[in-house]
Amino acid sequence: MTKEEFLERGRELGNIGKYKSAIKFYSKALALDSKFSEAYNLRGVAYSNIKDYEQAIYNFSRAIEFDSTNAELYDNRGIIFSDLKEYARAIADFTKAIELKPTKADFYINRALAYSALEDYGRAMKDFSASIKIYPYSTTYYYRGDLYMSVGNFAAAVEEFNAAIKINNIFFEAYKLRGICLYCLQKYELAIADFNKILEFNINDAWSYFYRGLSYYRLENFCEAIKNFNKAVDLQPEFAEAYKYRGAAYELLGEEVFSKIDCRKVDELKGCW
Repeated sequence: MTKEEFLERGRELGNIGKYKSAIKFYSKALALDSKFSEAYNLRGVAYSNIKDYEQAIYNFSRAIEFDSTNAELYDNRGIIFSDLKEYARAIADFTKAIELKPTKADFYINRALAYSALEDYGRAMKDFSASIKIYPYSTTYYYRGDLYMSVGNFAAAVEEFNAAIKINNIFFEAYKLRGICLYCLQKYELAIADFNKILEFNINDAWSYFYRGLSYYRLENFCEAIKNFNKAVDLQPEFAEAYKYRGAAYELLGEEVFSKIDCRKVDELKGCW
């Protein structure tokens, strides 16, 4: 077999999740040509998929050595550095990828996520915005909304989640974060509508029950609040905040016995309020 045939066989195996077998074929290709950049790259991808990050970095670095103008190689290595929380090194690689190919939206997204992890929100926002100008992925609006949430700008976050949902109307994580923002903005009916949407498709989302319960609690519909807190603790038995607010709702309904039971449960979990 030629090096290209070994490479293609490895690619086929990698595409069906047989990464260790794929690595053997990439290694055979490299035995025929020790400067075969794409074989190093694909072997790096395979190693990253089995979470052998040291080998992944080695292979991406070797690929770069023999194909130093290939932006994708820097991006691949940067993703590994991000996974390892080595954000400064990740940013350096994403920056190089952007220099080589400034029209690739994903490179800006990856660098923005690294900046965000370092709480450098200004640079992160700039990169998310640059990415959107190139291609408006729903996930980029979602990330930008999450960033606005991080700094407490819930109204701006809602606008970003609106944009994400407009592109992808089954983007349930966007509905969830929008619902939380709407709750924080005291728009409780709208928040409930978002949590209803999520729970239509995922009846096992404890956090959606919790926030829907909180919204009903703020609307002084304590019976509905308790129903939702019940579901939250059924799904997540150590959900202290759900016990806390359920106990508060029971107290407001005059159910002192049940309120005290929940208070004791919260005390067991993290200290009674």
